[in-house]
Amino acid sequence: MSEPSAWGRSLSFWTRTNLIYLMAVTVTGALVRLTSSGLGCTDWPACEDASPVGEAGFHSIIEFGNRVVSGLAIIPVIGAWLALRHVRPDLQKWIWALVVGFLGQVVLGMLVTRTELDPRVVLGHFLLSIVLVWLAAGLESGVGRDPIGLDASAPRPKQAALARITLATTGLAITIGTLVTGSGPHTGSDESEVPVPRLGFEIREITRVHSVVVWVAVALMLWTLYQFKDSPRARRQLTIIAGVAVAQGGIGYLQYWSGVPEVLVAIHIAGAVTLWALLSLFTFEQAAESHLDATTTNGLIEARK
Repeated sequence: MSEPSAWGRSLSFWTRTNLIYLMAVTVTGALVRLTSSGLGCTDWPACEDASPVGEAGFHSIIEFGNRVVSGLAIIPVIGAWLALRHVRPDLQKWIWALVVGFLGQVVLGMLVTRTELDPRVVLGHFLLSIVLVWLAAGLESGVGRDPIGLDASAPRPKQAALARITLATTGLAITIGTLVTGSGPHTGSDESEVPVPRLGFEIREITRVHSVVVWVAVALMLWTLYQFKDSPRARRQLTIIAGVAVAQGGIGYLQYWSGVPEVLVAIHIAGAVTLWALLSLFTFEQAAESHLDATTTNGLIEARK
């Protein structure tokens, strides 16, 4: 069997870095809002009057710093592309989807500033970040999808479909969570001049809807866990995922009843991004196993020799 090339060995590094970096950028973007730094820069792409950081105040540094950190997200994408084009050209569609999403984030970032934190644009900015995390998880899963390591002896199409439904429900919960955020007190600005408008949802009611969908997602995770009773590896993964989901629910209630403090909101957002990434990776893996049979595995093993 031939040794993997240097590009092949570096591919998993770049795809994993890409996933982790996009998760981190999603959270740091939320921190801009939680520190009321959303209007720390009044211009784009410069911060203010062609100056990189304006008057170098706290809010302007946070806002412009996040722009720089977000812009650097293209580096692991390029690194992954350079690595996979030699060994996994079948995965290039994921790279191009990430590039398109990255460009979309640039446009939305500009609109967030130009619309002065319109909550509809802000939540779109966050949701596109969630889509990018999903794409990065798909790329990472594709790179790590070694047929030799998958459980081809017992394909589970029903369980894989249940995992996809759970992922979709979790995505719906995150989407409704953005509506809660857009209706809540953290506007992203210190509102020293003109107050930032909020979405027209009554906070108590939209929070209830969000809670119901969250617990439906948790119930689906637990039911999926039961369905994988004959797969120890999948059960271990789902146990961790379900634990993160239950903790998320607890933090959500705690932040609601404690007046939505910024620290708890930040933890809740970080937890949501982590849950989404883990569940996405799990769903991609189960989808691969459900379509892989022993004949395909043996053929791929022979082709590598």
